[in-house]
Amino acid sequence: MDLKELHDKLVSEGCNRFCIEGIGRQEFDDIERLEMNDGRWEVRYYERGQAGETLFSTADMDEAIKYYYNYVMSIQHRHLIAFSRSQSIVAKYKARLEAHGITTVEYTIPNYSAADDPVYGLVVINKDIFKARELFGTVPYIDDNLKR
Repeated sequence: MDLKELHDKLVSEGCNRFCIEGIGRQEFDDIERLEMNDGRWEVRYYERGQAGETLFSTADMDEAIKYYYNYVMSIQHRHLIAFSRSQSIVAKYKARLEAHGITTVEYTIPNYSAADDPVYGLVVINKDIFKARELFGTVPYIDDNLKR
C-alpha cells in the first residue's frame, strides 16, 4: 500500500482524525501525523502546530504505513451530525439515527459565546457517518447563527 492508498483506506473506514504528509488536509493541531524526517518515516504528535513526541520511527515505508493504519484505526473518530441552540432539533436527529440502530453521543457546551448560552451537539462514531449521510443527505446541520 502506498500513501495515497493508505489515505483512501482510512477515509473509507470512516476515519477523520489523521494526517499524512503531502496527502489530503494538512492540519497540525492536536494530531498524530505520518511524515518523512531525515530519511525515516515517523509518526509524530503535533500540538498547536508544534512537533512533539515521536511515537514511531522506521526507515521502512511499508512498516510505517502498517503502524499508522493500525494506530489510526484504534482511535475513535467522531463526526458532527447536528450543532444547535435548539435541544429539540438535536433530539430529532438523535431519535432518527437511533431508530436506525446508530449509536450517538450528545454533548452540551453550557457557555458557548456567553454565560448561560448553551449549545447542543450530536456526533456519530467511525463508519456510522456513512449511515447518517444516507439518512440525512448532507450533514452536519449547524444553526446559521453558529456558523463561523
